[in-house]
Amino acid sequence: MSIEPSAPTPLDQLDEQTLSKTLTNFRLSVGPLDHVTGDLAGLVGEHVLQILGMFYPKNIAKKANVVVTELVTNVFENIYDPKSTFELELEAASTGLTILVRNDVSAEQYAKVQARVNLIRETPDLRALVASTIRERRAQRLKGGLGLMRLAQENKFAIESAYLDGRMTVKATYATAVQG
Repeated sequence: MSIEPSAPTPLDQLDEQTLSKTLTNFRLSVGPLDHVTGDLAGLVGEHVLQILGMFYPKNIAKKANVVVTELVTNVFENIYDPKSTFELELEAASTGLTILVRNDVSAEQYAKVQARVNLIRETPDLRALVASTIRERRAQRLKGGLGLMRLAQENKFAIESAYLDGRMTVKATYATAVQG
């Protein structure tokens, strides 16, 4: 006894609410890192923007683009082992986005990231934290150091990090108001 497949959804019924029920998973692994010779963060971010833009409101696709670009850029700006790999995982659904990046780091590198994540999670006024960090870094003529803060403050992502066997995972989660 075979089960017949259901009929496809008619194109005229593929409205924003129907499309937002789509479950999208994306996984990428690249290594060794020293073989990457171009803007992988920008390419993957644009790819995610285009794919998610097919199913979800544009603001959700744009948020995913920003997070993917930031997290992958962080991997390449802080390579610990040039022969290692990094992994990117993204899940999008009507309830939100989860994006994580996993890569090899030293315990010292992880401690710095964890301290920043803890600061973000424990700060009641992220806008003030971003502003004060910008002023401090400008005074010291330093660049960077704002990415995770901006993901949390401007894009409303919850940021987490973990460390296991020399690999760090940074996870960004965004809950949407779109419900299926």
